[in-house]
Amino acid sequence: MSVIGKNIRKIRTVKKLSQAAFAEIFDLARPSVGAYEEERSEPKVDTIIQIANYFGISVDALLTKEMTINDLYNFNVHLGEDVDNEVSKKKKTDLSTDIIKSVLVPADKQLEYIVHINNRDFVTKLPKVWIPKHHDRNIRAFEMTADDMHNHFHGLNIGDLVFGKKMNPTFRFTNGKLYVIITSEKIIIRRVKLSKDKFELIPDNSNFNPIDTRKEDIMEAWEVIGYFTQKIEAPTLISERIVHLENQFEMLNKRLQKIESSNG
Repeated sequence: MSVIGKNIRKIRTVKKLSQAAFAEIFDLARPSVGAYEEERSEPKVDTIIQIANYFGISVDALLTKEMTINDLYNFNVHLGEDVDNEVSKKKKTDLSTDIIKSVLVPADKQLEYIVHINNRDFVTKLPKVWIPKHHDRNIRAFEMTADDMHNHFHGLNIGDLVFGKKMNPTFRFTNGKLYVIITSEKIIIRRVKLSKDKFELIPDNSNFNPIDTRKEDIMEAWEVIGYFTQKIEAPTLISERIVHLENQFEMLNKRLQKIESSNG
């Protein structure tokens, strides 16, 4: 019997996950998680790979090394803890309670990220950005490298930072939502379009074509929860007209109020 059951229990302890919550992440039955931890059965190979990829731990380590809780706290940023965060916790500053540190995958590191996606040393050496605190610490930032999500003065610009929350390995996408998709070839930031026989990544810019893909080709997926931009978009013609009408309405309303007060 391997040590994976003990490691699953310790991962749950570090991540503060119940057996039911852990089972939901990997689309398992809750009793199955209990059986793994009690060494009455072992997960399938596909499940082992999903657990390893999700938490950034090697399959070999899961199967052969009985990890300590300290090992897991320092093993990968996917667990939401690194040395700098521990230092900031000890300082107990007001800042550390309001913001969290996110790994940033800049444009010039994206191909390397694909190659080293499960390499703890590589990921921890990537630059970091501070973002407002979110209910899920497992957040990563990606730099926009294409203009496919910018259309008619609106949307994401090249150089913007997109913040994503890591998805479960089952990849249950919502139609029309924005995601960061990592395949073995590229990092794509687009909306998902689902149909019975198709899975497409759709651009907001009509000058770009949709990308057909398959769930089995996805190495990681991050649901976009926000973005940072340094560009202030110019208003469109429609926006300008709306603002003008609102100003005109406000002026008319003030005149009516004056007339009513004078008649009263």
